[in-house]
Amino acid sequence: MLPRVRAPAALLLSCLLLSTLLLSSGAFAQQTPGLEVVHTNTTHRFLAVAPSGTAYALKLDDSSRNLYASTDGARTWSYKGRTPLGGSFHVVTVLADGTLLADTERSGAHYLARSSDGGATWTEVLSLGNYRLLTSRNIAELDGTVYLLEYQAFTAQNAPIRLYASGNRGRTWRVKQTFEGHRHGHGLAADPAHHALWAFFGDNIQQSAILRSTQAGSAWKRVISGQNGLVVTSAVLPDGSLLYAQDINWLPGRPYIVQLAPDGTYVQLEALSGAAYSTYAVRAGGFVAGIAREPLGDAYDPAETQAHVWASPDGVAWRDVLQYPRLDPNENVRADVYDELPSGLLVLQLQNVQGFGPGGRGYQLVRFVRP
Repeated sequence: MLPRVRAPAALLLSCLLLSTLLLSSGAFAQQTPGLEVVHTNTTHRFLAVAPSGTAYALKLDDSSRNLYASTDGARTWSYKGRTPLGGSFHVVTVLADGTLLADTERSGAHYLARSSDGGATWTEVLSLGNYRLLTSRNIAELDGTVYLLEYQAFTAQNAPIRLYASGNRGRTWRVKQTFEGHRHGHGLAADPAHHALWAFFGDNIQQSAILRSTQAGSAWKRVISGQNGLVVTSAVLPDGSLLYAQDINWLPGRPYIVQLAPDGTYVQLEALSGAAYSTYAVRAGGFVAGIAREPLGDAYDPAETQAHVWASPDGVAWRDVLQYPRLDPNENVRADVYDELPSGLLVLQLQNVQGFGPGGRGYQLVRFVRP
């Protein structure tokens, strides 16, 4: 087993003192925000939102080949386009200039498709084969280059994980790096202020790690290994450190919200009920994290059957603000924020939740309520 990485005693003490002060003074309740649900949709699976405000989704009672778009803040939807050659949409990422990149599947193989006209027409630009994307955060932009870290689910053993790079907005791609010793490429995080690219790997203690590159993905430093580095998505803080909720299902570790500095300094901030699939930094300030309940795993309370959404005004004080009961005990129940509308409303994507559409899917628009 790899050794646990701990923060210097002084840093841990300062965090503990801050938490104690907040609790003893009653400031915790006063300073922790909430999430207000303002709209619920049980007919669509939300995919992404463009900088222009156009949102994209799949209609749950229609073919997953057909893409729908909304220009009124994800309230109403109309048909936009379809994948080339009869494939299905899985994950969509929107680049800063509005270019759409999508993980599509046909005949059992995955392809990266690209659209430069807002989703009306698509072209396949990269064959991924048995590999695919886990979330929209498997793609990131940094210093004029678009990066893609692939994910696989065809083996529980180590598999080569490729990092692709494109210098022309996703028209063509080349392999920038091949990583060994991992199972999953969970995702990427870009830090433009420090010209750094982070990469997240899973899935067990030996396979999990967080790597960082300040050389455009051509050379990498391992910042942390083992369960402490098991993460799907992360928020990048102004000082260049990461804030993330951990994707831990199995003992000996238990999931926390943590902060990780580029030098490996690691601080546990808040214990969680289960594995996390999302950590999001709200544009106007604050953070949210989506906590899942997977059907397997011994790091859960046996009575736990819900997905949770946690919120924080500052990344230090956190509160469990929304809970969603699962529909099928044999499937993951999830509640995740990956996108924010120009209005400031967050898009909460739901999966396997009671009271929603087919497969318990749908989404809610939520307002981050600041203290």
